[in-house]
Amino acid sequence: MSSKLIYEVECQLDPDIVADYDAWLPGHVRDVLASAGFLGASIDSTETPSGERQRRRIRYRVESVAALDQYLENEATRFRTETAERFGGRVQCERRVYKPREEILPAALEPPHCLNCGAPVSGKHCHDCGQASDLHVLSMREVAGDVSHSLLHLDSRAWQTIKLLVLKPGELTREFIAGRHQSYLPPFRFYLAISILFFALSALLPDKDLVHLDDDGQTVIAPVTIELPEGAPGAVAEQAAATASVRIREKLARASIDSTLAQDLPKSEGKDCDVNLTLPLIGSIREPLRRACERIRADGGKRLLEHFADTAPRLMFLFLPLMAAVTQLFYWRRPRRLYAEHLVLFLHSHAFVYLLLAATAVTIALSTIEVPLFGLFGFLTLALYAYLPYYIYRSMRVAYGESRSRTLLKFTALGTIYLILLGVTMFAGLVYSALALT
Repeated sequence: MSSKLIYEVECQLDPDIVADYDAWLPGHVRDVLASAGFLGASIDSTETPSGERQRRRIRYRVESVAALDQYLENEATRFRTETAERFGGRVQCERRVYKPREEILPAALEPPHCLNCGAPVSGKHCHDCGQASDLHVLSMREVAGDVSHSLLHLDSRAWQTIKLLVLKPGELTREFIAGRHQSYLPPFRFYLAISILFFALSALLPDKDLVHLDDDGQTVIAPVTIELPEGAPGAVAEQAAATASVRIREKLARASIDSTLAQDLPKSEGKDCDVNLTLPLIGSIREPLRRACERIRADGGKRLLEHFADTAPRLMFLFLPLMAAVTQLFYWRRPRRLYAEHLVLFLHSHAFVYLLLAATAVTIALSTIEVPLFGLFGFLTLALYAYLPYYIYRSMRVAYGESRSRTLLKFTALGTIYLILLGVTMFAGLVYSALALT
């Protein structure tokens, strides 16, 4: 409970009564505190120079001016008489009344409190939670500076993590296995951030497909408009049409779209969507699969691909722990590896895969632009894809520290299992996406 007044009594003592006065004083203070409105007291022994009389300072906390007036009028005289009878003129007292410091200071001079936890803040940061004391609504310039600093500053953990992941295969995993975590982003958080950026980039890149099917299952090229000046000769129009046709065929060839596949597509909706498989699991979902087939034929599989694109990232969260468990079987001998070590390696490797796929998506988009030398981006794409197997092999060798031959043998075996399980997982995701359309 906060007081509103301080009633201070400061006494100077003769040397021969100091011991007696100190023994008597606590009881006297307790008697005074029994008065109405007195909340507490403190006794201080102030330092005095050699040769001067010693001093004792008693500070009483009083709840109001009325309570102090009541004490001074009715009880103070009695206490002063008792003191004079005991010590006579060998003790001299001065009395002062004032308000506590916190009540006379302006509000602006009060110590600030942390906006996060409410603790008093005496410096630039809260000593309880660490939040900065100087907080305000950020301007757009400050926001942009904070983002650029976080992403591009050489000392930031994000930049250090990406740099080590890309430039030194397996080193990031080995750092975590060795217990050096503070300088890098946590593996799961890093993988999640990279995967989100990759799928966001995939959605932003333009669709390169120039072919779709009409209602009769025939190939239809995206319409092209040829604008010619009025009165242009017929030969000019024929030449423009031929040029446009050649460009379209080149784009189709680069996209590896075989128009003959369109001619082989089923023409009869009801008959071709009959599911005659007799497998136990497939048989139980035969009718939902038939309805899904009809919906897929109705929109050309657009909704199926959209749903599968949303499902694939979640499937990878199940697939990575599964592959880590399979990898555990290859490293059960001494030195035996922990399951978490395999999982960290797969998280880092897949984060790199997403970075590589993002880079190849950009190079593929650039290679389709009809600008001189931009076709070289196609060779860069092939080089990036060719580098991926070596990167995974090198990561395993660095992280586990085994010989080249043992690493290559395990890389081949795990790669085969990886492709099989990935195919099964993606097929299950495709079936799930198809059933979700019904």
